[in-house]
Amino acid sequence: MIDMQKLDDLFWWMLDGARPSADAREIVTGICELLVDAGVPVERFALFIYTLHPNLQGRRIRWLADEGVDMSDADMKAFDGAEYHDNPLPTVLRTGKTLRRRLCDPECPDDFLILKQFREEGVTDYVVQPLFFTTGETHLVSWATKSDGGFNEDTMVALERIRLPLARLTETYMLRLNAANLLSAYVGRDSGFRILSGRVHRGDIEEISACVVFADLVAFTKFSNSATAEEVLARLNRFYDSLVPPIVERGGEILKFMGDGLLAIFPITEKVDDKAACEQALAALAEASGGQQVPVFSETSPPFRAAVHIGPLQYGNIGASDRLDFTAIGPTVNLAARLLSSAVLVNGQTVVSEQVADLVGLPKEGATLFELKGFDRTQAIVPVREMPKV
Repeated sequence: MIDMQKLDDLFWWMLDGARPSADAREIVTGICELLVDAGVPVERFALFIYTLHPNLQGRRIRWLADEGVDMSDADMKAFDGAEYHDNPLPTVLRTGKTLRRRLCDPECPDDFLILKQFREEGVTDYVVQPLFFTTGETHLVSWATKSDGGFNEDTMVALERIRLPLARLTETYMLRLNAANLLSAYVGRDSGFRILSGRVHRGDIEEISACVVFADLVAFTKFSNSATAEEVLARLNRFYDSLVPPIVERGGEILKFMGDGLLAIFPITEKVDDKAACEQALAALAEASGGQQVPVFSETSPPFRAAVHIGPLQYGNIGASDRLDFTAIGPTVNLAARLLSSAVLVNGQTVVSEQVADLVGLPKEGATLFELKGFDRTQAIVPVREMPKV
């Protein structure tokens, strides 16, 4: 028996944005537990959202009565195989109609791969509903029960009633998720978080300390002048594929791609001191270069040079009134850029400033003093012959 008052309370709570929580796990838990409390025998809930992400196709948020909520992301390949296509989801996406399989009915067809698994788990009824967004997109929610006889008519009416506010909640969540994904992909994880947190005005700058890394491809201009566009793009992608993951995995933030180069920072925090930040930066460069200390060409890792410096910098928004860039500026960044342009003078793949060398214990034999454009005194360029062990 459905408690209509409790169902009404759930409907209006969802329609009001499921306040005060903004956490998807808490909202999904609340919806499912309130449904059960209202007399709807839900054992399993799964929400399928197709997201905007460079590498991921979608996200599933699942609730199980005896386990709670879990989330999982699906990459592009997950939507190419038979396991996906032999599944109710593409059918509901294509038709825009609710699909139901009463597994307790002996006449229920076994027309989808997942139904066999559900039967083995004791599921008696399975329903997939389309969620229509205001943008015209369709996303999906599924419900399952182990109740004798499956979902009755009143239960189906209840699930249909909350489908509309669930679509609005899901659309709001997806918009936030897509914004976070895209900002992270285009401006970096930490920069994206700061932008979403309200750092959106020109002049929103803070001073932080960080280890700064500049890197670019060796002889790229000559190569790109004679190569095809496909060859140029392939070399750039190999370069970034070799360098970006180790930087990010070690706590670095990619701030900017500049043609054949990049700018990254390793912020100094309460948990990461100056020495650790420099060590992580050098470890990332060592991994990307395959342990080579001079530029060596390979098909998987094109030769690159890098420069590392550490110090205070200004981190935040600069630009025109309606076109901003979230980046790092200041003398520390400028010196790192000059070190990179001078790396060729010492035949080094990775060069560091004197400050970095002192922090991580790199030998300074062979370091040369150079007058760098824009700086009053000479600066030491220290070629890295052997990476420090971290």
